[in-house]
Amino acid sequence: MQTLINGQQSDFISVQDRGLQYGDGCFETIRIHAGMPILLRLHLERLERSCRRLGIPLELPELNNELKQILDSNDPDGVVKITVTRGSGGRGYRPNNQSQPTRIIQYFPYPADYNQYTEQGVSVMVCQHRLSSNAALSGMKHLNRLDQVLASMELSDEFAEGICLDQIGNVIEGTKSNLLLVKNDRLICPDLSVAGVRGIMQQFLLHRFAKDGMQSENRVVALEELKEANELFLCNSVFGVWPVIKLVENDTVFEWSVGPRTRQAILYHNEVFNFAS
Repeated sequence: MQTLINGQQSDFISVQDRGLQYGDGCFETIRIHAGMPILLRLHLERLERSCRRLGIPLELPELNNELKQILDSNDPDGVVKITVTRGSGGRGYRPNNQSQPTRIIQYFPYPADYNQYTEQGVSVMVCQHRLSSNAALSGMKHLNRLDQVLASMELSDEFAEGICLDQIGNVIEGTKSNLLLVKNDRLICPDLSVAGVRGIMQQFLLHRFAKDGMQSENRVVALEELKEANELFLCNSVFGVWPVIKLVENDTVFEWSVGPRTRQAILYHNEVFNFAS
């Protein structure tokens, strides 16, 4: 792993950094394939939106230079994480207007087992931990990830991912991915207006499905409806698409084959990984 902090190679930030103290910041995780950041424009647009919502100034020219620097000095296939915090500040929640943002860019190797999950499908479980609901923070990849940490702690090696519900039991997403359903040949996205992350790969897939004439529906999805879906698949910016072939809730098991719309999503996944922009 290599880390740049404000353009300098280092593994250290101030103990007063508000990202450490309060989770005061946001991040993006980007797949690097053949030396190219996949869907970089969409990632940077979301990062800008998140920083604006948090009131953190973002210096994109510096960030782009630092991203190029880390890509030039690492393998052409991997994962880059960009974190932006408000920077160092004094004690207390109220931000100091004098704080200077901290930019952290890290390079990681690509997980070796991810590609086989795209080909073979994955088993997932319903997590007991419920996601917090907050419309002011929904959709954003902010640094407050304790919900995902607690949900992920429930997973055994049998499960590649866990399905997270909101406080009233509706389906939201995976611990690290978005979830899409196919029912009666309609693509359904769980509502993310009060919880969850609006994923970049999800955004790309919905655009590609629409371009080919298949519209999507954004709405509340109950757990019972999830079990009745014709197809399920997971998506995120790092692994692309994973078909769901088994869902376990307590002692009850639900199973699916890899259906035609999921295979279509995998083709779109292959398309963007071959022609990054």
